[in-house]
Formats: sequence, C-alpha cells, structure tokens
Amino acid sequence: MQLPLRQSWLTKPEAGFLPGMATFAWKEGMLELLVDLIDEEVITTATAHSQRLWEHGDVMELFIQRAGEDGYHEYQVAPNGFTLSLHYPNGTCVTAVRRGESGMEEFLMDEIPMAEVSMNAEGWSVFLRIPLAARPGEKFLVSCCRYDAGNGRPTIISSTSPHPTRDFHRRQDWKEFVPLTG
Repeated sequence: MQLPLRQSWLTKPEAGFLPGMATFAWKEGMLELLVDLIDEEVITTATAHSQRLWEHGDVMELFIQRAGEDGYHEYQVAPNGFTLSLHYPNGTCVTAVRRGESGMEEFLMDEIPMAEVSMNAEGWSVFLRIPLAARPGEKFLVSCCRYDAGNGRPTIISSTSPHPTRDFHRRQDWKEFVPLTG
C-alpha cells in the first residue's frame, strides 16, 4: 500500500510544504514501512533514543493499531537514526499527556524498532520493520506522519491520513491495512 503525505486539514498546502511517500508492506511477520521524504534541510538535535524527537527537528512517525483494540503504538525515527517507541493503552492516555496529567515516559516501550535511515540528494528515507503477528484477513489501522523542520521557519507537518484537523492521534482517520498472509 502506497500513500502520499499531505496536509488534508488545509485547502491548499502551506508555503514550504515538501512531498513524501510512504509504502506499507507485510513480510514474514513484520510490518515494513519505507518512507521517502523530499527535504531541503535535514535537521535534528536528537542525541539519544526515547527523546521527544518532534521537538528536536525532522522526524518520521508511524502509528499502528490492531482493529478492534483500544491501544496503539507510535514509533518515531529521526534522521540520525534515534528512535522513540510508545504504547498507549487507549486514547485517553494521549489526552492526559497533552494536559500534563501524565508523562510521555509512562508509555515508553523498551523495544526499539529496526530502523535504517539514509540520506540522498532529494532528502532522506526511513526503512522501518516492526514485529506484527497477523491472522489471515486481520485488519490494522496505520498512519505515517512527518515533522519537517527548518532553520528560521515553523515546522511543517503532514500525514498519510485525511485528518480534518492537525492531530495525528485521530485514529478514526487512519488508513486500513490488511497484511497478506499465507
């Protein structure tokens, strides 16, 4: 499944928006995600895993939820290879973090996904492999999102999901993904 990153909450992309493409696949019990990002200025100040990567510059995010479950995972990758892995037991957890009632650290996972980052003339790419046990026909909801940072300008965000507002955690907007098993 191939999906473009876009700004669906806007009538037209904001100035400086650069495209990206996310390709989802399932192979041998693993969700594979390849994301190609056009980027004129690849930036990050991240220095370790499990930091708030979106506060450090460019970042690619993957959200995944097994259909019918309340909990979901969020994986982030910075251009220098540092990652962040979170598991939210339900949607109220994100609301609690945003309100300051809970810390993001409560939802950190020890598991760091297999992430490979490469730079190219047009920007950067991420290849991510996440363990994903699936039964034939089982459905998942997925979304790939991006923070495109730049010196002297606000960060520009985009997503593969048709969000009507700037909120990547709106699971009702995520795309259905059915791994091909057997």
